[in-house]
Amino acid sequence: MDLTQLKYFLRVAELRSFSKAADALHVAQPAITRQIRLLEEELGVPLFHRHSRGSEPTEAGRLLEVRAAALLRMADQTRIDVISRAQVPTGTVRIGFPPSVGNLLIGSTVARYRAHYPDVLVSLAEGYNQVLQEWMLSDRLDVAVMTEFHSHPLLESRLLFEEGLWLLGPAGGEQRSYAIADLRQLPLIQTSHHNSLRMLLEKAAAAHGFALNIVIQAEALDVIKQLVRRGVGYHVTPYSVVGGDADGGSFSGGPVQALSISRHLVWRTDRPRTVAISEMNRMLIEQLQIAASARGALIRLAPDLQGA
Repeated sequence: MDLTQLKYFLRVAELRSFSKAADALHVAQPAITRQIRLLEEELGVPLFHRHSRGSEPTEAGRLLEVRAAALLRMADQTRIDVISRAQVPTGTVRIGFPPSVGNLLIGSTVARYRAHYPDVLVSLAEGYNQVLQEWMLSDRLDVAVMTEFHSHPLLESRLLFEEGLWLLGPAGGEQRSYAIADLRQLPLIQTSHHNSLRMLLEKAAAAHGFALNIVIQAEALDVIKQLVRRGVGYHVTPYSVVGGDADGGSFSGGPVQALSISRHLVWRTDRPRTVAISEMNRMLIEQLQIAASARGALIRLAPDLQGA
């Protein structure tokens, strides 16, 4: 199994046709057919179902499609790193993050990163924890900022910071600190059961002897803000999501005492960390330190990042 065979295989799998793959690669079709046959003989399984309408990957073929794509990306990145002598970041960096961290870190970090390394393509993907982990494991991301990360054999993590939570209410309400027990009577607009923040809130409420009064489930932050603004309910969220809105008087609310979430930088243990990724990680941490100094006690850096 070599890189040429994998390249041919991926193009056939993408186009679902040997003839179309040959045209796209500017290679004679018999050459592609022979390489795929050799690959199937080496692996001992058929990789395609061949029929009159084209060729569909078998179950084994679909598995190879995912792994081959990762191998070719790794080979391409290795070539780029070697050519550049691992001094100047090049290639692609794929970053995943939750919406709240996007507001806090991603925009400022990526703007600075692009100014320093214009030859790197930065790919951004926003999602909640479960989705981010799936994307990491399917090799769709190089690095992710995740919430309340739980260990996984293929993933390694570094604690970045702890962030306080904020109760967001409609304008004109009270501006004060809240206890967990204060949530008992409030109609809440929160994300689904699978969201790590939702699970944290439900656990905290249960420990105080009550269940949350969730009146609306929503994933889109802009929609949640609109509903809170209209007086439909309240929303508990990391302060970084709404700090500017709360400070500007668009909403009422305040910090929820004794509740916080952790944020972690996560990467694959079985993938090389390129210069481009290492530089992105470094800049993320530097921007985090700037943000933490501006927001005070609501963002508490991990001990090894304090004073760095």
